[in-house]
Amino acid sequence: MERVLKVFHYFESNSEPTTWASIIRHGDATDVWGIIQKIVDCHKVKNVACFGLRLSHLQSEEVHWLHPDMGVSNVREKFEVGHAPEEWKYELRIRYLPKGFLNQFTEDKPTLNFLYQQVKNDYMLEIADQVDQEIALKLGCLEIRRSYCEMRGNALDKKSNYEVLEKDVGLRRFFPKSLLDSVKAKNLRKMIQQTFRQFANLNREESILKFFEILSPVYRFDKECFKCALGSSWIISVELAIGPEEGISYLTDKGSNPTHLADFHQVQTIQYSTNEDKDRKGMLQMKIAGAPEPLTVTAPSLTIAENMADLIDGYCRLVTGATQSFIIRTQKEGERALPSIPKLANNEKQGIRSHTVSVSETDDYAEIIDEEDTYTMPSTRDYEIQRERIELGRCIGEGQFGDVHQGVYVTPENPAMAVAIKTCKNCTSDSIREKFLQEALTMRQFDHPHIVKLIGVITENPVWIIMELCTQGELRSFLQVRKYSLDLASLILYAYQLSTALAYLESKRFVHRDIAARNVLVSSTDCVKLGDFGLSRYMEDSTYYKASKGKLPIKWMAPESINFRRFTSASDVWMFGVCMWEILMHGIKPFQGVKNNDVIGRIENGERLPMPPNCPPTLYSLMTKCWAYDPSRRPRFTELKAQLNTILEEEKLQQEERVRMESRRQVTVSWDSGGSDEAPPKPSRPGYPSPRSSEGFYPSPQHMIQPNHYQVSGYPGSHGIPSLAGSIYPGQASLLDQTDSWNHRPQDISMWQPNMEDSGTLDMRGMGHVLPAHLMEERLIRQQQEMEEDQRWLEKEERFLKPDVRLSRGSIDREDGSLQGPASNQHIYQPVGKPDHAAPPKKPPRPGAPSHLGSLASLNNPVDSYNEGVKEPFLLTQLFQASSQVFFKLASQG
Repeated sequence: MERVLKVFHYFESNSEPTTWASIIRHGDATDVWGIIQKIVDCHKVKNVACFGLRLSHLQSEEVHWLHPDMGVSNVREKFEVGHAPEEWKYELRIRYLPKGFLNQFTEDKPTLNFLYQQVKNDYMLEIADQVDQEIALKLGCLEIRRSYCEMRGNALDKKSNYEVLEKDVGLRRFFPKSLLDSVKAKNLRKMIQQTFRQFANLNREESILKFFEILSPVYRFDKECFKCALGSSWIISVELAIGPEEGISYLTDKGSNPTHLADFHQVQTIQYSTNEDKDRKGMLQMKIAGAPEPLTVTAPSLTIAENMADLIDGYCRLVTGATQSFIIRTQKEGERALPSIPKLANNEKQGIRSHTVSVSETDDYAEIIDEEDTYTMPSTRDYEIQRERIELGRCIGEGQFGDVHQGVYVTPENPAMAVAIKTCKNCTSDSIREKFLQEALTMRQFDHPHIVKLIGVITENPVWIIMELCTQGELRSFLQVRKYSLDLASLILYAYQLSTALAYLESKRFVHRDIAARNVLVSSTDCVKLGDFGLSRYMEDSTYYKASKGKLPIKWMAPESINFRRFTSASDVWMFGVCMWEILMHGIKPFQGVKNNDVIGRIENGERLPMPPNCPPTLYSLMTKCWAYDPSRRPRFTELKAQLNTILEEEKLQQEERVRMESRRQVTVSWDSGGSDEAPPKPSRPGYPSPRSSEGFYPSPQHMIQPNHYQVSGYPGSHGIPSLAGSIYPGQASLLDQTDSWNHRPQDISMWQPNMEDSGTLDMRGMGHVLPAHLMEERLIRQQQEMEEDQRWLEKEERFLKPDVRLSRGSIDREDGSLQGPASNQHIYQPVGKPDHAAPPKKPPRPGAPSHLGSLASLNNPVDSYNEGVKEPFLLTQLFQASSQVFFKLASQG
């Protein structure tokens, strides 16, 4: 008949220390040593001989140390007769310490950590309230340093960090109640901060050793003392001390030096019995090598004598390396008649083979049950799949525990369901099987369109986990491969879908703890799913920082998770913000080139990940809210989901608008610019000003270098100055033809020059090719600006042809009252050599009559190549004569 035994221990887990326990199924053949070995094997302990099992009655001080050879069923029958099972507590403890145990345990980290937790717990329960305040402060700060070894030395100086320690974690976990009650909160904070700085540079192991160093003078945790008497009667009352340094010794007075009785290697046999007297005292006899008679010790009770015998026997086996007990006793009820069952190959133990697993993230213990019921809690059998129904396909990935394969799950309803199959290479070990199947135990609780769905498990070796197949692989690789084909709306969609999945987890009070692009799978180009539940903590990856509780993704983690290893829904929000950043950066990992140890320092200094290119400001603002240092100031996933939905809809509307604009441009006829940026031709009639004409304009040098000006066909001269036959301006047309249309050919020249604006002729054509939307938009804006600028130039130039305009050889009266001479930076038109009344007096020009007379560049300008070799008086004469002729002709026509 099989029964369940709950054993408390000090192996660390995610629950509170008072609840660390394992549930073990045992049969009639299971002995105490089998229970001990099954638990320590899960944690890869080397010094197994140091462990013992203690049975305590919770409502009294009754304590029994169970000898390894005792049968568990008989023990329970013996002690549970007088008290209910729930009144007893089975506790795994380190009882037998070798000499120099601290040096030896540094090579066995699980044992060192176990001993530390055990001693710290005993200290807090037994003597913490009696020790000196300074010692209590140091021991408490060392526990803070050990627990949060990633935290910087000055981290507690930050108010928010101290408040997390004070309110969320609780100072009572580190300091005795007497200290907390006797010191004011403000003073206590300063004392803790100052003391903590003393241990700022210690790592986890150094903190443990320093703790033992400070505690040893006030609390001897490495030895046990018993009040008893030497001899068969109460002749000499002593305190028997047993430990690795003392061996077997006694003290007659509290302050006296111990008297050595024997070493453990000298003990040959141990016997204990009940005294025949009516007080029923216990008697312990030890045969010591070289001693003429046995060493006899009288204990207050048989129970104490048994506990002393077990302690000495354990030390003797530890020192000598023997497997057989040194205790000689008559077979009685409650003791095993058969020797301990040997450890079989492949970690199998006859009749008690078992596997360990945590029921869920919130359970207080790891469960160890036998093979038949492995991972078959309520409704779990529905997930068990027959291996014959699975067709294993090609390998599509590799994980911590084994390969991931593509496969087919054959069912009557769906004869060809594509699935992903996770395999485990070394699941013969109970601890590995526990970790491997943890993901399945977690995934089965969820049903969401953006969370990878569990299909089933095969718990027989080889163990498989069958999940739905996401054909596009992990999101990070998908983003890198499709960097240039994914638009912004798709990236925001992925973030929104993940927020819905995480809001679902938040509603179920579940914390993912490893939200990153590598743990998101792509089902299709418009659907992503959150995966990797429970396994990511154990992944061998460079993005994980190896801490005391596994490997942690430091660069994705919230500051309270790095400092205090606290994972909450708020810490998931921080990680989701980093994941969104990864998505917008197309799979680039955060904090590139920064060491894991340096990340927390940068975060605490206010540094955050930069805004990704093309990221909407509203989305980056949402990311920064996720990265608030104070967890209480971060949004919840329900809020993130709503805001991401709004951002997504806005981006979709903008995307549709861009598509409509581009479609409109494609169907409309425009001027073919040959790929250059130039304005379309002006529609105004030659000979009349634009209706927008308002004021004059003096052309400036910046206008004289614009390549995109317009000209009259057949007249490429400089703003209305005609070419003279046989003059010095080669290639110029002779007269202005007002019936010609506007043409535009800037490709013939690279720069506007004073003697010409454009060369050649232009013709009107349809659009030769379609530019991208953003380039087209920029071109239209620039064309509009150039059109307005040219229009103002034409409006101002026409003023020179009005009869009331006043011109002089040296200056022009400007509207603003300023004078502009020929030496000025601006170039003006000056009809030199003609009288002010050049226009016919009886027929003034029609108001608003246009003129194509432009400005003259400075004739002495050395850059004007057409002036080279021409004498200045002749050139001036020819130009002014031509200008006057045009002036009179146009005025008479008006």
